Amino acid sequence: MKGFQPYLIVTQKIVRRFTVTVAFSLFATGCATYQTSDSVKSMDLRYQAGDYTLLAESIEQELNLLDSETGELATVTPSGNILLHLEAAESWRLTGNKERAIEHYDVIETLFKDEDTEGYGKKIAESIGSAFVNDGVRSYEPPPAERILTNFYKALSFWSSGELDNARVEFNRANERARIAVERYQKMIEKEQAKSEENSSNKKNLHSDGVQNALSQNFPNIEYWEVFDSFVNPAVAYINSIFLAQGPGADIEKAETLLQRVSGMIGDNDIINEDLLSLRQYGRLSNGHPQRWIIFESGLSPVYGEKKFSIPWITSNALIQVTVALPELIDRPSGMVVNGVAIDNQAIELLPFARMDMVMRTEFKKRWPATVSRAVISAATKAVLQDQMGRKFGVLGNLAGTVYANASASADTRGWHAMPEQWSLAKVPALQEVSLRVPYGNGEYKEIMLPANQNALIYIKQPTPYAAPLVELFYL
Repeated sequence: MKGFQPYLIVTQKIVRRFTVTVAFSLFATGCATYQTSDSVKSMDLRYQAGDYTLLAESIEQELNLLDSETGELATVTPSGNILLHLEAAESWRLTGNKERAIEHYDVIETLFKDEDTEGYGKKIAESIGSAFVNDGVRSYEPPPAERILTNFYKALSFWSSGELDNARVEFNRANERARIAVERYQKMIEKEQAKSEENSSNKKNLHSDGVQNALSQNFPNIEYWEVFDSFVNPAVAYINSIFLAQGPGADIEKAETLLQRVSGMIGDNDIINEDLLSLRQYGRLSNGHPQRWIIFESGLSPVYGEKKFSIPWITSNALIQVTVALPELIDRPSGMVVNGVAIDNQAIELLPFARMDMVMRTEFKKRWPATVSRAVISAATKAVLQDQMGRKFGVLGNLAGTVYANASASADTRGWHAMPEQWSLAKVPALQEVSLRVPYGNGEYKEIMLPANQNALIYIKQPTPYAAPLVELFYL
C-alpha cells in the first residue's frame, strides 16, 4: 500500500466526511449513471421535443430559483450543479430570453473559475473518492468543448442584442479556452499517469497483456479516430471570423487568421475558400455583391455512456478479476434533415462543415490516458481491499469485496446535452427581399424576412425535426 500514501495523508475530519458522502452516494443511487437517471431522461425528452420553456422552468425549480406559486424567477447565483446552469442557459436562449440565458452563463463563468481554483484539500478528497469509489464523486469539470460553446452561445446572445463589445469579449474567451486546453490536458495526462505508476505493482499490472487486451477489445477504434490537432471548434472559429470582419471596428487580419485555421482543420470548402480570398483581395467578406451566410446548427451531440468489463489483477495473494467501468461516446440520432430550409419556397443546399462528434472525440482521446489511469488506480485499490477482506474473513470476505468492487465501478457519464450534432453552411446572393422558412413539427415553420442588398448571417439552431428552431438574423 506504500504507493497509495499520497492519497491517505489527509485529516481524519476529511476522511470521515468523505466516507459518509460516499456511503450515501453509493447506496442511494445504486447502479444508476448520470445518463440513466430519471431527471436527465426527462430533461432530454423536453429538449428534443422543443419544450424549452418548460425545461428551463423545471431546471430553475431544481436550482431553487423559481417560486412555484408566483412563477417569479430569483436572481441567478453561483451555486448548484454547473450542468443544470448549462442546460438552463441554453434552454432560455432557445426561447428567445437572452437576458436570463446570459445570467446563467455569467454564473457558469464564475463556477468555471471556482472549479479551476479548487482547494488542495478538496482535490485530495476527490482523488480518494475516485480511487475508492469512482469518478462520479469528483466535482464536475466541464471539458474544453463545453467551455468553448458556453462563451460562443453567450457571444451570440450579446451580438443579437446589439452588445458588440461584450460579444467580442466572449469570442476572445472561446479562443483563449482552446489555446490553454492543450497545455492543461498535457499536465493532467502526465499527472494521472505518474499516479498510476507510483506503485510498482500498479505499473506491472497496467502494462500486462491481460489489461491491455481487455482495453483493446472493449475500445478497439480509439487509436484510429479522426480528430483535430487542437481543441478549436471550427464552427465557432468560422462565425468568430465573420463577426470580426464586419462593421466599422472590423479586424480583417485576425479574421483571416481564424479562417486560415478553419480551412486547415476541415479541408477544402468552396464557401470558406471564397471568404478567405475576399478577405485577402478586398479586405471584406464579400467581393462587392451582398451575400447571405446561412449556418444551421442541428441535431444532438453524442453523450457519454458506460462500458463495464473485467480485467485480471495480480495481488500479493492471488490473481483476481476486477470490474472496470469506462466512459464511451454514444451517438444520439435526431432524424434532422437540414436541407428543408427554403428561401421563397426554393430549398437551399446546406453542406456540413463541422461535426460535434469530432470535436468531442478530440477531447476524449486527449484525456483517455488519464481516464484509464484513474480507473486503474480505482481497480487496484479495490483489488487490494478485496484481497485483504478475503484473507481476514475468508470466502465471505472475498465475496463482500467483489460485490463492493462491482457495485462501485461506474464511469463518469456527465455532460451537456444541448450541444449539436453538426453545423452546415450555405451562401446565397442577397439581391432582393425574400422570406426564409425553417420547417419543424407537423407542417409548421419559422419564417423571417431578409432584406435586399444587405450582407447578413442567418443562424439557425434546431435539435430535432419536432423542435421549433431558433432563427436569428445578424446584419453584417
